[in-house]
Amino acid sequence: MSAKILFSAFLFFMILTFLSINIPFFWDGTFFSALSVHFYHNGFNGFIAPQANDTGGFPLFSTYLALMWKCFGKTLLVSHVAMLPFLFGITYEYFKLAKRFVSTRTILFTILLLMIEPVLITQSVLMGYDILITYFFLMALNVMYDNKNIIYCIAVVLLCMISVRGIMLSGALLIIDITIRQRLNFTIIKVYIPAVLFLTCWIFYHHAQTDWYIFSPVRENNAEQFAGVTMMFRQLFYIVWKNLDLGRIALWIIFIFAAIYHVRKKTFPLMKDLILLLIVPLVVLSACMILIKNPIGHKYFLTTFLILNIAAGYVIDRFEDKKIRNILFTLSAASLIAGNFVMYSQRYGNSWDSSLKIIPYFDLSKKMHEHIKSSNISPSEVATQFPLTSDSQFSYLTDSSYH
Repeated sequence: MSAKILFSAFLFFMILTFLSINIPFFWDGTFFSALSVHFYHNGFNGFIAPQANDTGGFPLFSTYLALMWKCFGKTLLVSHVAMLPFLFGITYEYFKLAKRFVSTRTILFTILLLMIEPVLITQSVLMGYDILITYFFLMALNVMYDNKNIIYCIAVVLLCMISVRGIMLSGALLIIDITIRQRLNFTIIKVYIPAVLFLTCWIFYHHAQTDWYIFSPVRENNAEQFAGVTMMFRQLFYIVWKNLDLGRIALWIIFIFAAIYHVRKKTFPLMKDLILLLIVPLVVLSACMILIKNPIGHKYFLTTFLILNIAAGYVIDRFEDKKIRNILFTLSAASLIAGNFVMYSQRYGNSWDSSLKIIPYFDLSKKMHEHIKSSNISPSEVATQFPLTSDSQFSYLTDSSYH
């Protein structure tokens, strides 16, 4: 049964990848693909990026893409297929983690929630680097439970190499680790030492090459400035909104009320661990993000969303009445699917990189560019903004540019 469920999920992501092979890099994905293009054409040069593309972190995702292109060709097909191992990895690690909490009768539904999660599916289609963050985080959780310290150590290092958010999640893992083991000693701390050493060495090495720490003097803008008190509360509001948005409010309601019901019945032996896995990463990410003016995105909380799926599956599984379970399962699934079609006014944004309503954009964008070209309109005369200003060399990986 387990093998069939896993195979079905793998097949789903294979089909999804095949259907997406003509979809380009989008939004901040073009930022990372631009760096990959630079590495592809100019070599890795000590992994130091041009200042315009330098985030200050180790460019693991861009390096991986560039290596895949050097081996198999710089195409969208290769880029999409390059994400498959991580999608399979997420599926396997999610399945393994879910089995720690839900019974056989609920595992199929819990996997279904993974396959219809709006942010995961959209990031899969768009080749987002959050796929790598999610995989290494889930892998780290599983090997933590299995006490495989060497693999756990590697997972934490890789998580720190992806992005600043990966570093935040590594801090969340440390808190979870200490809380589960209920002690803090060198045995626990030592598995985090390689990650700390790597980050320290990278920061000083990067500074020696660029003469700056963390915030690039070229890329620095209002989004990278520290937030004032008013902005912090606004950021907190956005965090709450993003976590309830795209149909996810139904899962939170089901989880909270079912949890209260079962706690009163004392039928919740694993609730402490689940709350820990759900809340700690959310709190750590939120505490860091409210300090910066950078806009809050749904995808920043993808790891929390997947844990919420498992948590919802767990509380629903505790109901013995099959009819109640089926009703709650149906409500959860329907809510997530409907989340892809939620639209807000332009002022509030529409999570274009986190829901499938983005799909029509690509055909419309192509038609617009074709019209501009066929009408001999100079792109410099067209008033628009990012992401429409993204260079096709970095979105569609063309040899020439629209601009």
